[in-house]
Amino acid sequence: MSRPDVAQPVLMPMGRPRPGRCSVLVHAAGGGVGAYTGVGFALRRSGPVVALRGYGLAPGEEPDRSVAAMTDRYWSLLAELPEPPELLFGWSLGGVLAWELAARLAEEGRRPRVVMVDSPAARIDRDPAAARRWRERVHASLAADDSGVPADRVAATADAHLDAVVSYRAEVRHDCPTLLMPCADEDNDDHLAAWREVATHLTVRPLPGDHFTAFDGERLPLLLDHLGAFLTTTEEQHA
Repeated sequence: MSRPDVAQPVLMPMGRPRPGRCSVLVHAAGGGVGAYTGVGFALRRSGPVVALRGYGLAPGEEPDRSVAAMTDRYWSLLAELPEPPELLFGWSLGGVLAWELAARLAEEGRRPRVVMVDSPAARIDRDPAAARRWRERVHASLAADDSGVPADRVAATADAHLDAVVSYRAEVRHDCPTLLMPCADEDNDDHLAAWREVATHLTVRPLPGDHFTAFDGERLPLLLDHLGAFLTTTEEQHA
């Protein structure tokens, strides 16, 4: 998964802005947004798309180590957008952050749509062995980073993000329309149950494969089909 160039801002427009629905793509653990290229291209047909990279990848940035701290930081950044996002999309930790940011918007009377790809809602660190395996898998997935960001900075940012996500439990409730796409090869029973406790307007559409193949070329079309159907349905319901 590639990392953004260190000179890039935390909020990065994907392509030239155009009128329509504003979508924000929120980074996964490690801070990169390279996996979202295909999703961003599809969403750009309907309006401006902004990618939110992980704070901590650029020189002088210290990554946050909790979901609450990241949500606070990114919430202040979203206020800089010309308009509030109507869609928040994220993979893994990114989906968790999308959920929490949507809760802030809901407090203001807005109902952005939330799309989460294989995002956890139950504490992973209840099982130390599972948490250790999760860390190993994430670091292995980042080993081929070719963004130019120093490897030690990528690793430090990933460690901070992993501290945040393995200790996360979804507790805030809201009724924003939400699509959850769990990966079929992962053990998601506890996470699904936890999301159903807090998401009152939840659609679940599984994806084949494991957590780290969700955006692979042969699987991306199905992910985009699920996303497109969800957007069409929710647009009709909220017209």
